[in-house]
Amino acid sequence: MPQDQPIIYLDNAATSYPKPEQVWHAMDEFARSGGANANRGQNPFARKASRLVEETRFKVANWLGLDTSSIRITFVPSASIALNQVILGTPLKAGEGVYLSPFEHNSVLRPVEHLRQSIGIVVQEIPFHQTQLTVERDKLWAMWRQLPPQLLILSQASNVCGLILPVEELAALARNINPAVVIIVDGAQAAGLYPLNLNNGLIDYLVWSGHKSFYGPFGVAGIAFCSEKRPVPVFFGGTGTFSESLQMPEELPSAYEPGSLNSPAIAGLNAALDWLFATGRDNITNHVSKLMLILQENLASLSGIRLIKVSAERRVGVLSCNLQGVTPQSLEEYLGNQNISVRAGLHCSPKAHSFLDTIGRGGTVRFSPGFFNTTLEIGEVISTFISLIE
Repeated sequence: MPQDQPIIYLDNAATSYPKPEQVWHAMDEFARSGGANANRGQNPFARKASRLVEETRFKVANWLGLDTSSIRITFVPSASIALNQVILGTPLKAGEGVYLSPFEHNSVLRPVEHLRQSIGIVVQEIPFHQTQLTVERDKLWAMWRQLPPQLLILSQASNVCGLILPVEELAALARNINPAVVIIVDGAQAAGLYPLNLNNGLIDYLVWSGHKSFYGPFGVAGIAFCSEKRPVPVFFGGTGTFSESLQMPEELPSAYEPGSLNSPAIAGLNAALDWLFATGRDNITNHVSKLMLILQENLASLSGIRLIKVSAERRVGVLSCNLQGVTPQSLEEYLGNQNISVRAGLHCSPKAHSFLDTIGRGGTVRFSPGFFNTTLEIGEVISTFISLIE
């Protein structure tokens, strides 16, 4: 591994890196200046932590475009935990239909499989065209007329190929069939950077991740409650409110925030949101799109490379590929030895790889640039590929 060469980090789909410098400063300052337990008492440190938490809720809602007239944001440690809450907390009966896209993460697939085995729900996959990656609407409509959707779960964007799914269109179609359908969006890869309409009643819950598209730290994610629906709590504990009751509080946010909040991470998220507003979502997404275009066009010109291509207007900053005769894991190791960080394998999304016909290849190598990558770095990656192939 070249010791004098800085690492080119292209794994932002796993977590954004580097974080804006103010994120680390905010976390350090909070921890050093009396980082107390929010909503646990009226001492000065606790009040300071509580103010930070409530201010950050408002900023998250504002960034997502969610109505800020009431509390609609809850904090949890990760998007996986948030997805478990809204999926397992949705009342379902045996034989009812649960519909997923082919691009869902195991954070969705595994709790749904648990419900299939334990309750007897019927899990169906939304039909997508194999090469165009578009919804086959006639087939879907026929499926929904035969078995109406009771729960619809959609990734906003695929963590394997970057495809942005037609979330709002599918949500509207589902509500035409069953107005009571519960609609969950996994926004881990795109929330905030690619806004959805969260105020028109189509989406019930949007799950977001602080350490990915928010450019914040690990340890903080959450649920945006976009309708009047509320899942049954699946996690229980102290909330600092209504302590005399052995039942969880019913109102937001306490109903879904048992235990101590990760206040240092929330402090970092607060700073990340300030950075996002100051930088601007268009500046971030346009820069990443420019890097993606350079990377895709140059890799496509090389022999032996199979790209999963998605048009620029339909994708986030994710590109997957295979190199003929080389396993994804071997290619990841080779690139790592050149100080290029990518991610190989199934990316916790086995159904997506089955759909894309890459599971038998051991998955793909995934490139996911972020705002802090440069065109010079992308050029170095392309040069490395040219040297490898030649």
